[in-house]
Amino acid sequence: MALQRYGFIVKAPSLEMFKHHGRVSSDDFDCAVAGVSSVAEACMVAQEMITKRIQLIELCGGFSAEDAQQVRDAINDHIPVGYVQYSPDERERLQRELA
Repeated sequence: MALQRYGFIVKAPSLEMFKHHGRVSSDDFDCAVAGVSSVAEACMVAQEMITKRIQLIELCGGFSAEDAQQVRDAINDHIPVGYVQYSPDERERLQRELA
């Protein structure tokens, strides 16, 4: 089956899961985007995404491998959960530019 329903969760301290969410869609692709301020909120959002038949979830670079595992556990590993990772060079660049 082709990927048609995708979920993306972004994390930042000022985001509110009930306020910061949206969709990007076309005839054959639907992307649910949600903003959260914590891993606990990401777990709740992921559970909600399961009810909307999302086929996979990706987490922004603000989440760690441990955070991704918490989300997987929250949804009983029902669908794949991935997270964005930066190369060592890009992590150094981020530290320089965002310091």
